[in-house]
Amino acid sequence: MNTSSNTQAPFVTTTSSEKETVELGCRIGKQLGPGDVVALTGSLGSGKTTLVKGLATGLGVGDAREVRSASFLLVAEYKARIPIYHFDAYRLEGAGEMYDLGCDEIFWGDGVSVVEWADRVEACLPENYLKISMYIEGPTARRIVVSRQGKGYDRVVSCLK
Repeated sequence: MNTSSNTQAPFVTTTSSEKETVELGCRIGKQLGPGDVVALTGSLGSGKTTLVKGLATGLGVGDAREVRSASFLLVAEYKARIPIYHFDAYRLEGAGEMYDLGCDEIFWGDGVSVVEWADRVEACLPENYLKISMYIEGPTARRIVVSRQGKGYDRVVSCLK
């Protein structure tokens, strides 16, 4: 398989409950390692923070209930087998404010970075990242598309298929 291009098909699924969204996030989180960046997109209420709870669980956070929307903090850190840096770009005016938070240093650090509302700060994302797009399909149903941007992350997308 050629990993130098973005030819791997995305993983697409529909979850029917918050529990299923958390479980999917957990499966993804177990595959993540130091320096990985996850970019989350989706409308308000699409389940981004719910998915982050699952990612954190998969990464070994002690209590997923501590994972909340980082809207007012802008960036939260969670202790797990490797640190998790949870950015929320909803209130940011653009990539410049994201850089002011030190994202570039954190992205290249030893933790996993998760960026909610990543489409608002796309210019500061690294060349390679895992992209997760979430769509509301019903009261509790969410269509989730997991793909990679650039090189890498094949292991994550493949483990979901």
